[in-house]
Amino acid sequence: MCYLGRVKISIDELKAQSQHIEFKETIEGLEAVKPVVGDITLSLSSYGVKVVGRVQTLLKLHCDRCLRPYFQSMALDIDEQLVYPSEEDMQRDRELLKDDFVELLPADGLIDVTDLLYQAITLATPSHLSCGSECPGLPSGASGSSGKTLAGDKKSQDLIDPRWKNLKTIFSNDEKDKN
Repeated sequence: MCYLGRVKISIDELKAQSQHIEFKETIEGLEAVKPVVGDITLSLSSYGVKVVGRVQTLLKLHCDRCLRPYFQSMALDIDEQLVYPSEEDMQRDRELLKDDFVELLPADGLIDVTDLLYQAITLATPSHLSCGSECPGLPSGASGSSGKTLAGDKKSQDLIDPRWKNLKTIFSNDEKDKN
C-alpha cells in the first residue's frame, strides 16, 4: 500500500496479516524540505505490534555557531515495539523501572505511524547542529571583526557577545574577582 497523508493503522487490520506501507508524507513539525519516504512493516505479535522499516528525508537545520541554514540528509532505520498495556501500566503512583520505558498501544486501537516516524526523526536529529568543519563561526560583530571565533586568544576572551552584554551588570566587581 502507498499512503499519502496522515497514516493510521488499526490493530484489527494487523490480526489478519501484517501491513507493508510505502510511506511518502510531509510531516508537520519537521524542518524537512522533502517528504519523508520509505517502507514500513507493521506486524502483530504476542507482546503487541512490531514496527520495522527504513525512511529518509532532507532536513533544513540552522547551525548553532553561525546561525546559517544548512541541509542534512537523514536515513533512519525504524525498529519500534508497541506493547499491550498491563495493569501495572495503569497505576499512576508507583516507581518506574527500566522496562517501563516502552511505547504502549493506544486505547483506541489506531497506531499513528506518522507520529512514530516524527518521534524517531526528531530523536535522531543531532542535538548540536553544525554546518560543518568550514563553519565561519559567529556573524561579524559578535566575536570580532573577522567573524571567526578566536578560542585560544586572550583578546577573544575579553570580547563579549552583544546578546550577553547585559549579564555583566548583574554581578558586582567582587563576585567577578572570585570567579
